[in-house]
Amino acid sequence: MSTPIFALVIGIDSYKSGSIWNLHSCVDDAERIRRWLLHDLDVPKDQVRLLSDSQATKNNIEDTFMEHLVNNPSIQRDDPILIYFAGHGSRLSAPKDWYPGIRKPRTVEVLCTYDFDSKDEHGRISGISDRSMNAMLRELAAVKGDNITLILDCCFTPFQTPENLRERSRTRWTPPSRARSEDLWRGLWPGARALPQHSQFGFLEPCPTTHVVVAACSPGHIATEGKEGGRLTSNLLYAFHNLTLHRTTYAQLLDHLNHHAGEGQHFVCLGKNKSRVLFNDVPFTVDRQFLSVTSGRGRDLRIEAGKIHGIVEGTEVSLHDHNYRCSKNPAFAVAVVLKVYSTWSLARVKPQSQDVPVPRCCWGRVARWNNPMPFRIKLKSSVASLTRVWKLKKDIPLDSARTLKSSGITVERVDHAKQADISLTVYRRDIVVERNESSIVGKLGERVVRIQDTSPVKAMNDAARFNLHLENNNPEKPLENVTRMEVYDIDPETLSKVGRNLLRDGRAVIHCNYNPIFTVMLTNTSKYDLWPYIISMDPNNYATHMIYPHPEEEEELYAPLPAGGMLEIAANWPEPEGDWHSRKHWKGHSGFLKVYFVSASVHMNMFEQSARPPSALGFPSRSSMFLDAASTTSSIHTLVHVWDTVLTYVSFVPMFDSTS
Repeated sequence: MSTPIFALVIGIDSYKSGSIWNLHSCVDDAERIRRWLLHDLDVPKDQVRLLSDSQATKNNIEDTFMEHLVNNPSIQRDDPILIYFAGHGSRLSAPKDWYPGIRKPRTVEVLCTYDFDSKDEHGRISGISDRSMNAMLRELAAVKGDNITLILDCCFTPFQTPENLRERSRTRWTPPSRARSEDLWRGLWPGARALPQHSQFGFLEPCPTTHVVVAACSPGHIATEGKEGGRLTSNLLYAFHNLTLHRTTYAQLLDHLNHHAGEGQHFVCLGKNKSRVLFNDVPFTVDRQFLSVTSGRGRDLRIEAGKIHGIVEGTEVSLHDHNYRCSKNPAFAVAVVLKVYSTWSLARVKPQSQDVPVPRCCWGRVARWNNPMPFRIKLKSSVASLTRVWKLKKDIPLDSARTLKSSGITVERVDHAKQADISLTVYRRDIVVERNESSIVGKLGERVVRIQDTSPVKAMNDAARFNLHLENNNPEKPLENVTRMEVYDIDPETLSKVGRNLLRDGRAVIHCNYNPIFTVMLTNTSKYDLWPYIISMDPNNYATHMIYPHPEEEEELYAPLPAGGMLEIAANWPEPEGDWHSRKHWKGHSGFLKVYFVSASVHMNMFEQSARPPSALGFPSRSSMFLDAASTTSSIHTLVHVWDTVLTYVSFVPMFDSTS
C-alpha cells in the first residue's frame, strides 16, 4: 500500500559561484531522505521530486514547488507534504521598506540556491528569502491544507565566535559576496509583494500556522556536517528508524533529537501544529498483514488465522507490539502453530523466546508459512543484471529450500525451466515472468508477462504468495452443492444486475468500457448463515485485492448471506498498474475471482497485495431471503466453523474497437 506523502527534496554541495565554499554531504543527505521516503514509508517514486546541485536553481525550485506541490491534482487536501533543504543559508541587508515602519537596519535570511550570488541578465541571484518562502507556504496551505513539514539543514546568522570560526569548513552557511539588498526585491516571490513583512524572525517564526518547521539550529548558532552527513539529517534518520513514529509528535521528536545529539548543535521545532503526530499520522495506517493474537493459560496463544488463511501446523508467527505501517515494530518473540482450526490457530512461543513476556493482546505476522511444497523458481539474467542475479543466486543456492523474508514462503531454485513454477528474467527496469503453474496457464493461457518497476526479490515474493492463496482450498468441500455464484453485467446508474448469468463452466466474459464493474450474485441453500469474502487475483502483476467487503468497511455483525438467502453485490475490478483508461492501449484484461464462504466473520484483509486497492461503489449490497431462515440453525455460536471456496476465471473485453 502506497503512502500519500508528496515531497520536494533539495540538496546542494557545489555552487555555481566560485566565491562560495562548497559543501560535501548535502546531496547525500537529500538522497538519504529520498530513500527513507521510498523504502521506509512506501512513497511512490513519482511523489518525490529531488533537485540536487545544478538542478536546484532558484527558478527551478520555485517552478517545481508550483508544479509538483501547489498545482498537483494528485495531492488531496491534508495529504502530508515535506519540503527538505540541505545546503548553505545566508543573510542579506534588508532593502528600504522591506520592513514597513522600521528604520533600524535589519537583515533578511535566504536559502542559497545553486545559482546564489551569481549573475544573470537582470542582476545577482539572491536565493529564496524567508519572505518568499513564507508566502509560498501560505499559497500551498490555502489549497492543500496545513499538513506541511519544512526541514532546513542549514543556518543563517551564526555568531562569529572563535569556536564557530574553527568549524567554518563544515558549516552550512556562507556570506554573500556580490548579491545586494536590491536583488531581494527583484527576486521576491510574486505572491509576497502584496504581503508586508512584519516578522523579523526569518524562517523561524515562533508559531507558524501553515506548517511545522524543523531547523538545524537557533539564530546565532551553526549547522555543521561531517562524515555522517549533516547533524540534523543524521539525527533525524536515526530517530525515524528508532522511534514508533505513529506515537511520536513533532515536539517529542525534537526532544529525542536534542537528547541524542548531546552537547553542541541544538535543533529547533516550531509551529502551531507541533503537538501533532508526524505528518498528522497519515502514513501510519494499519498493516493488514498483521493478525490479532491473544495469550491464554500458560504459554498458549490464539492466532486469529486458520486453514482458510493457509495456516498449517508448523507455521511460524512473529509477535509484535502494534500493527501500524512505517513505524518501528520489531518482533519480540516467535510462536509456532501447534493446532489449526478453520478460522483460528493454537500456537506456542518457541523455546528460545520463552523467557520473553507476552502481553495479553498483541499482533502477529506470518514469518514462515511452512508450505509443504516449495515454490520453485528459475532465475535468468540479462547483460544489465548479471551482478544482481549473481547475488540472488548466491542467497538461494541451487536445489535448496529457502524461506523468503518478506513473504515467509519457502522457495526452491531449480536449474531447468520445466521444473519451475515460474522463470524470472531480470532486466534493468523490469522483470519478465514465464509461468508454468498449471492453475494459471491452464485456465488463462497467458504464459509470459512483463512487470514494470519491480525487483526480482519482490517479484518472487509476490508470485509465491499469490500462488499460495490461489491454490488454498478446503479439500472436504462442505458447501460445494449448497452455495452458488453467478456473474452479471451491471447498470452503471442503479448498480443493479442486468441480462443473463455470464458464468459458464467456471468462466465469465464481461464486456465493459474502461471501468470493469459487474454484479456478483451469491446464493446459500445450506443450513449455515454465511459471511462471503470476494478477492480479485490478477496474475498479470500478482496483485490481490479484497473486493467484498471493502477493506475500509466495518466488520459485519450479522451474516450478509443467511441460510436460505441470496446476496447481490455491485463489484469493481481494481485498476491494474499502467494506463487502464487509455482507449489506444487497453485491449482487455483477465484474472481470478475467489469467493470464500465461511460460517463466521473473520479478518481476510491479510490477502491484500499491491499498492492500489479497489474503490468502493456507492450503493450497498442487497440481501434477500427465499427460504425460512428461522427454521435453520444459526452458525453464530458454532465452535467449529465451516468454510469453502469457489474460484472463477473472468475476462474483461472492451466494447469498443481498440484500433480506432
